Amino acid sequence: MEKSDKLPNDFKSLIVRKNSFNKCTIHLEKTQLKIVNENEIVIKVFYSSLNYKDILVCNGTYWDCRNYPVIPGIDAAGIVIKSYSKKFKCGDKVIVIARPAGSKHPGGLSQYLKVPSEWADKLPNKMSLKESMIFGTAGFTAALAIHKLLEGGVKRSNLPILVSGATGGVGVLSIYMLSKLGFRVCASTGKPNKKKFLEKIGADEVLDHNQFKNISDLSLQRIRYAAIIDSVGGDIISSGSRQLAIGGKIISLGMMSKPNCNLNLTPFILRGIEIIGLHAESSTATLRKFIWKKISKFSKDSGLKNLYRECKLSNVKNSIKKFGKNTRIGRIIVRID
Repeated sequence: MEKSDKLPNDFKSLIVRKNSFNKCTIHLEKTQLKIVNENEIVIKVFYSSLNYKDILVCNGTYWDCRNYPVIPGIDAAGIVIKSYSKKFKCGDKVIVIARPAGSKHPGGLSQYLKVPSEWADKLPNKMSLKESMIFGTAGFTAALAIHKLLEGGVKRSNLPILVSGATGGVGVLSIYMLSKLGFRVCASTGKPNKKKFLEKIGADEVLDHNQFKNISDLSLQRIRYAAIIDSVGGDIISSGSRQLAIGGKIISLGMMSKPNCNLNLTPFILRGIEIIGLHAESSTATLRKFIWKKISKFSKDSGLKNLYRECKLSNVKNSIKKFGKNTRIGRIIVRID
């Protein structure tokens, strides 16, 4: 294990550059660390992953990534090789998820990563570095959404929880964990041809999300769902909110469709439903530790192998290209070679 006073030089990182025409290029390049400041750590990265936010950064369309070139990758798992912080020592296994890494700061698609020590969390007990990245920011967000539902009083019943964006990382892990916890799950997806896959990981019902565009204009619809975990926005919230049970909750954590939706206030008043916005990056250290403890209970489950595929940093460019072609299912973890 490297513990040298020398900083790593000439290591491989994925670099996204933007030219004067706002067109992005992606290449593996040699990079180096020049200085480590107080309360910073250097991590030798063993695994990262690809998330929707990373793809937006690579395409130059993420609203909060304004300075290029940048190293993408909001997730990283590895071992501390240099620490200027009392929080960590060399040799500690750590994870970095749901932080500004990969957009405002160099990210995890690199052999080495320097971050403020408060951005890193110790790897949960009995969880491997690879297992932590099967979950990553997507799994943390899914587990946090489920926690919010349970905290809000949503209980297991005959009514399913609707999960939109079902074949994405958050969607797949939400379905998987909800099913393991004994909830019925209805999966909404733009890829109805993936029905068998979604049923295999725990969905009791699979819907084409286009059908949410065809709901009648009645202020209240027949009650179909106990709650909604939504990463799509738009019609899912507009239509789904009118089909929620009394006291139902909508966890809004993304807007892949569009940021706006038309809301009818009737179900909010007569059924007392709520929309709860979720921003994983804003989670406190205490909450992060609590959620990772919950996640670790799933980390050894044999069914996890169905939720991800693995690629190497050396060919991650191909995975990024395929990601944008609407053929992706589940998680993509990146082994840093």
